[in-house]
Amino acid sequence: MKRITFTFARHVLPLLTVLMVVGCSVDAATEDTDDLGATASRPATSVDDASPSGLAAGTAERPAGVTDMMVQEGAQIYAGAGICVACHGPDAKGAIGPDLTDAEWLVGDGEYEQLVDQILKGVSADEATNELGAIMPPKGGAAITDTQVRAVAAYIWTLSH
Repeated sequence: MKRITFTFARHVLPLLTVLMVVGCSVDAATEDTDDLGATASRPATSVDDASPSGLAAGTAERPAGVTDMMVQEGAQIYAGAGICVACHGPDAKGAIGPDLTDAEWLVGDGEYEQLVDQILKGVSADEATNELGAIMPPKGGAAITDTQVRAVAAYIWTLSH
């Protein structure tokens, strides 16, 4: 009789981990809303303060249209509703997903528009290069808007540039 335990563990356990974190993140993301779903206003913070890891945003010339406000919003989404921390870690150094702070990109070239496209499409099983063979669903499996995806991509771009 053939054992399939390893295959099961290799594919299902990472998915269960992400789903567990998603459930926790959804609860955390809804704490800042009132009974009508309006988000409480937050004071503006510096780009450094907005980083979930305390990493300073990059100093390279930013792509057209990328603003400080987008980067700040992207950092908040990364750490919250975007559930990026579930796979890339709170310091963006990688966990199930790859390190987002270095110059090495496993898929694409790390440029802003490519990052937007990659987050929107996700990473298929054919493209997955991590040891677990874990995929990234479109938008990381989060219920975020295309505008929020652009903000997350802006934040991620600053981590490695």
